[in-house]
Amino acid sequence: MNRNAELKNNFGKKLAYIRKKRNLSQMQLAEIMDCNFNYISRIECGRANITMNMIEILADALDIDAKELFDF
Repeated sequence: MNRNAELKNNFGKKLAYIRKKRNLSQMQLAEIMDCNFNYISRIECGRANITMNMIEILADALDIDAKELFDF
């Protein structure tokens, strides 16, 4: 696995962990973020390229510091 794919995979796993810890479904998180739940699924599966802006939106929706999403 190349470094980029590994990073996306680890980021996605961390996102899923935090989302589940907060008892949110992908659909609920998507509604909070005003985005499509398929996008959340693609991020969690490591299949989406995510922007810094979207990382900040995710962090705000989960009420965490963005750096927590990279603690893996």
